[in-house]
Amino acid sequence: MGNAMRHWMGIVVGMGALAAGAQPAGDATGVYKTAGGKLAIVQGDNETLVHYQGSFPQGDSAGTCECTLVVKSKTATRWTLAGPDLAPGKLSLDVAPGRFVLAGANPGCCGAGWPGREEFSRAQAATPPASCKVSAPRVYFQATDEGNTQRKAYVVQGDTVEAYIPATEPDLVPARFKGKKTTAGLLQRTQLECTAAPAAAAPPAVKAEQLQPLAGKWVELTKKGKGYVIYKPCAAETRAFTIQPDGARMEIQLGQESTSARVTKLQPGAGTGAYVLELTPEGGQGEQVEWKVTDAAKGIVSLTSPELFSQSHTYVRDAKKGAFRVEAEKNCESEHD
Repeated sequence: MGNAMRHWMGIVVGMGALAAGAQPAGDATGVYKTAGGKLAIVQGDNETLVHYQGSFPQGDSAGTCECTLVVKSKTATRWTLAGPDLAPGKLSLDVAPGRFVLAGANPGCCGAGWPGREEFSRAQAATPPASCKVSAPRVYFQATDEGNTQRKAYVVQGDTVEAYIPATEPDLVPARFKGKKTTAGLLQRTQLECTAAPAAAAPPAVKAEQLQPLAGKWVELTKKGKGYVIYKPCAAETRAFTIQPDGARMEIQLGQESTSARVTKLQPGAGTGAYVLELTPEGGQGEQVEWKVTDAAKGIVSLTSPELFSQSHTYVRDAKKGAFRVEAEKNCESEHD
């Protein structure tokens, strides 16, 4: 299987696969997000491509889903999916006016422990795909089969297409060209010059003095029996974050990677020491974080948000972490093994 097929999920919707009397659900093109996943749809008259990427709690770490699938049958309300890593009938996408629901019985393209369901709200408009200019004289659409078979349809230099560009930047990306008909398929990423949808003006940052009560480094606590420990994984850092009042920034250590965001809103929450923050990454959309003090004496707080703090919630001030035992992950391979 090619690199592109490993890094995105192409759902092929053959028009002949529509059940009698069923009608397409309208143009659902765009990116839909939830706490643990992302669903990107690129819809054409000939077929529809979908990229699904998900994560979920898996013991002390996180499991992931990345699937390459084909719609074998389609009704107005459900797409039945199949793929090389999935037994027939094990995964489907329910289509409703207010939501998409990906559901199945632990498909092989997901890690062990996948909860079997991921719901994506359609209450808000989806983020549009990138607008791209074709940079090569002629670029053929390619199929979503294992060999990525070249099709007859193509675009030429200067044409504008819409494409979803996964963070993994695969060789082939799902895209569509809107002419007399809308043609969807895979195009070579290197032959597209893309720009993201226009971003709104960056909101102002919170003043430094407002962030002083939250300033400093905070380290994740993991529940252990009736108390907490500081868990140290084998091949990752312990999750943590640091709030820097000057510049109103939050630096976030996610374990195997890190990120940062500006604190663009800070409001009192419900209860003593509670806040509602808005974190805005560079060029991204704001994410609301609920901050609650769970034990003021021990310096413990709880953070909850759709993405950044969807997997870990409890943190202690770095200055007070000495009250908690550090527990290292067992059976780690040493660098000499």
